[in-house]
Amino acid sequence: MPDEYIAEAVVEAFRSAQGWEPQRVLLPRAEGARPELISGLQALGAELDEVVLYRAATPAKAPAEALEMLRRGEIDVVTFTSSSTVRNLAAMLDGDIETLRRPLIACIGPITARTAEELGLRVDVVAAEHTVEGLLGAIEAELAHD
Repeated sequence: MPDEYIAEAVVEAFRSAQGWEPQRVLLPRAEGARPELISGLQALGAELDEVVLYRAATPAKAPAEALEMLRRGEIDVVTFTSSSTVRNLAAMLDGDIETLRRPLIACIGPITARTAEELGLRVDVVAAEHTVEGLLGAIEAELAHD
């Protein structure tokens, strides 16, 4: 198991695993996911079979009620679990991120946080453990300080 739940740590876990020998690896993932896992495993000699399981795309129809609640300031916390969720919400807001200035912005990890910051968002919380449970714990800890 990797120490962190990011592609680079997964590659390092394989690299440091006792008895690792190049082998065939099934890699189910999202369309357009970061290439680091593929390139890292290939560098270790793995033969990859990549299977695209889903596409993290902007919905054809944005959830109007949720977007209106966000615009009215009725949303206290916005969570991002991947870079695509950041980009997709920005697209649903037509790039108008001013709506995201009021709520607490929480990201599942540093890569997602970097994407949010690149789009001009202030990131308040970055989970140390890059899981949904880690994200919730980080939000709880942040809210306990307020």
